[in-house]
Amino acid sequence: MIPAWQDVVTSKSRVEAIKLARDEGGSTGLRSRYVPVSQLPTTPLQQSAIAIIFLMTSLAFVTSGARIYTRLSKKQVGIDDWLVIAATLFSIGLAVPNYFFFKYEYIGFPTGDVPDSYDVEPVLFYNWIMQVLYNPILALVKSSILFFLLRLGGHRQSIRWSIYALNTFNITLMITIFTRVIFQIPIAAFWNHSVTPRRQIDGPMFYITTAIITIVTDFLVLLIPFWVFVGLKMRLASKIGLIVVFLIGGVVTTVAIFRVIELHKKFYQEGYDSRNSLGDTLSIIEVNLATIVCCGPALRPLFHKIFPRLFSGRSTNETGKYNTPSRYGNCASGGGLFHLKDMHCSWTQTEIRGYSPNGSEEEIMTYNGILRTTAVDI
Repeated sequence: MIPAWQDVVTSKSRVEAIKLARDEGGSTGLRSRYVPVSQLPTTPLQQSAIAIIFLMTSLAFVTSGARIYTRLSKKQVGIDDWLVIAATLFSIGLAVPNYFFFKYEYIGFPTGDVPDSYDVEPVLFYNWIMQVLYNPILALVKSSILFFLLRLGGHRQSIRWSIYALNTFNITLMITIFTRVIFQIPIAAFWNHSVTPRRQIDGPMFYITTAIITIVTDFLVLLIPFWVFVGLKMRLASKIGLIVVFLIGGVVTTVAIFRVIELHKKFYQEGYDSRNSLGDTLSIIEVNLATIVCCGPALRPLFHKIFPRLFSGRSTNETGKYNTPSRYGNCASGGGLFHLKDMHCSWTQTEIRGYSPNGSEEEIMTYNGILRTTAVDI
């Protein structure tokens, strides 16, 4: 979880931090050294939380790497892929301060068991870095999905303008939250309490409100695939499969909802010990799960290559309309009593498209063009 510093630190810790800053000359920068994290105690719960950080980050990295490999192999890297790369880099960057935050904040400890050597300054510093990195990841992932959907249904004006509007709002929200996090108070005031805040917001209300708005945009992004796929000319099984793949994104929205509940309990529920739980891992789970789900549809060509029978776009029954095999020529399936002179089997396909499909959409849909397929067996 990424709370505002005002709600992370107890009153006692604030006083100690201010005294410490004054004793060191009131510097607005970080102290040169902290206690090495290797010397800090740990608990099984904290180790589980740290394992979640690196497991989810690794899975997101591998998934996005597989996506980029698939696109590069087809020489079809698009803007949606670059956005996923940027989100993955932010995600990797988020894992580092998240680890140090968990260690210095004694996540996984009951608050009553936190040692007297607890130092608030590194907690606030790494918390600030987490705030800066967290929100852009979700915005970049959603923007990538919207550009992907634009490829599929962008030929319809209503869908195209809806995607443009939602993406504009998404990017605007990202910039707004990012700037508010940085400029709500002087930067050094996040970790140095000797600095008097000049511009300050209601931290808990700000984070809960922005999280709710983000969830609303999640639902809107999830609705667009229905709108796109309903109008596409494709097999029903493929259409249902694609919708299911995009609906998996609802898992990310579910995690986001649990995160909002955790934020509310942390800030407003008296007696709730958020430190002694895995609630703080919800942020890292949410952003990495979003990256993984975002890469799913684009990995279809790779899965088709590895499991050709499972992900084949053709029907397994190609022997004819009435499942009756032909007994003549090279097109015969065998078992006939007479073999006539060979006459070639003709398969003619004429396809007219407004623009050609991208690698990840190959064999799963027809765009706004006309598709005519004629099969002649002689």
